[in-house]
Amino acid sequence: MSVKYWTNAVPSDAELRSQSLRHCLWIGVFAYALYTLVLEVTAPPSVLGLFLVFCGALHALAILAYYLSRPILASIWMIAVLLFCITVMNLYGFTREQSAEYYFLLVPPLIFMVLPPEQRQWQLSLLTVTVVLLTLVFVLPRASTPWFPMSTDDHASYKWLDLMVCMLAMSVVCRSFITRLLRQRDQLERLALIDPLTGLPNRNASLERMATLYNQAIRFSVVILDIDDFREVNRRRGQEVADVLVRKLAQRLRTHLPESVYLARVGGDQFMVVSDRAITPESVESLMARLQEVVIRRSFELGNGSERVRVSLGGTLSEATESPQALNRRLMQALAQARLDDRNRFLLNSGPGPEQSLTAAPHTRANVR
Repeated sequence: MSVKYWTNAVPSDAELRSQSLRHCLWIGVFAYALYTLVLEVTAPPSVLGLFLVFCGALHALAILAYYLSRPILASIWMIAVLLFCITVMNLYGFTREQSAEYYFLLVPPLIFMVLPPEQRQWQLSLLTVTVVLLTLVFVLPRASTPWFPMSTDDHASYKWLDLMVCMLAMSVVCRSFITRLLRQRDQLERLALIDPLTGLPNRNASLERMATLYNQAIRFSVVILDIDDFREVNRRRGQEVADVLVRKLAQRLRTHLPESVYLARVGGDQFMVVSDRAITPESVESLMARLQEVVIRRSFELGNGSERVRVSLGGTLSEATESPQALNRRLMQALAQARLDDRNRFLLNSGPGPEQSLTAAPHTRANVR
């Protein structure tokens, strides 16, 4: 049975950049092949078609570098080949009226998408080369006989193809940027709201959950579970074994709690359960009894031996006039009262104010070894 928690697999920025580079490399192959095929089908053989085949072969070297684990070399070579292709085509392929300088607009976003910030020198160098080549395209005279002379109708058809390819390329670039930003946001949210040891929500996430329930005017209960003598286990068995114990306890709680329960790790040896179903003292006591029974009914296998643990639990019900922070303080008071009674009972703090009471719930004593 599943309980709400965050997964551990979040791609890094390097992985996302590598994925973007791979997409750009194969889209480049598609673009070179598409233009060559269109020229082969719609026009007589020309130097431009041979030139595109040559550029496609050069671009294939970037793909080879990528799969040889040289992503920086692949990125630089891909951009250099693209600049070379665009510049030569604009100078020798068409007349001045039919040139395609707008392809230079693809280069700057491509540079920043495939090259990491650590390669700032290469980024600036390639941007400078792009500006210089674009300037030369406008300054240098065009060839007297272009490689591919087009009529007005042919120019309109090829312009449509140009724009379609540009839109496809820009869509891929924008999607890669947006995907990377969203994944980085998820990474930051994970660091802020997730416990790295167990993958459960942390204290901040549990407070956020309670605030959401308050804002929606939903009454709920909160139970905090504290591992008794955890420091002794840590001292006697070592920190690594203690971490294994915490992970296995989290896994056991996740497995046996209902889906409606929100489980979080709020401290080194503390877990919190938030439920909008258990909203009466009796149902909260039943939930706490179930939590304790899940923990103490069998020992935890820790590789080099087993460990049987005992827990203290404090619980409380939300009130419409208090904040999540006030409820959390009241919850800590209930847990403190539970610890004072030889750690053999758990308490339910029934409400705020001077009339509040602490109700002990009966349970079975568990031997601790």
